[in-house]
Amino acid sequence: MFEKYIKMENKESHMSVSIKDIDEDAFRNLKAEAVRMGIKVGDAATEAFRMWVASKRQSKSRDREKMLEAARDMDRIRSETESGWSGVKEIRRWRDIRKR
Repeated sequence: MFEKYIKMENKESHMSVSIKDIDEDAFRNLKAEAVRMGIKVGDAATEAFRMWVASKRQSKSRDREKMLEAARDMDRIRSETESGWSGVKEIRRWRDIRKR
C-alpha cells in the first residue's frame, strides 16, 4: 500500500489531496491509463471518484425500483386472492406438510 497523507489546498473547484492506503496496483493502473490518454492523474482520479459515486447512487435507485415493483406485485396478488386467504397460514400449512 502507498503511504499517502491527506493534504488539501482549495484552488477554485479543485484541491490537492494526498490519500493514505491506496492499493499500489490500482494506482499504477490508473496512472498508466491517464498517461495513455494524455490526461493528468488528478483528472483521471476525479473521473473515477465521480463514476464510483454515480454507480452507488444508481444501485440504490435500482434497489428502490425493485422494492416498489415487489410491493406492486404483492398488492396485485392480494387483490386477486379470495378474501379470508392468509399467506402466513398458507406458508405454515406447506411447512407442516414438508415436516411429515
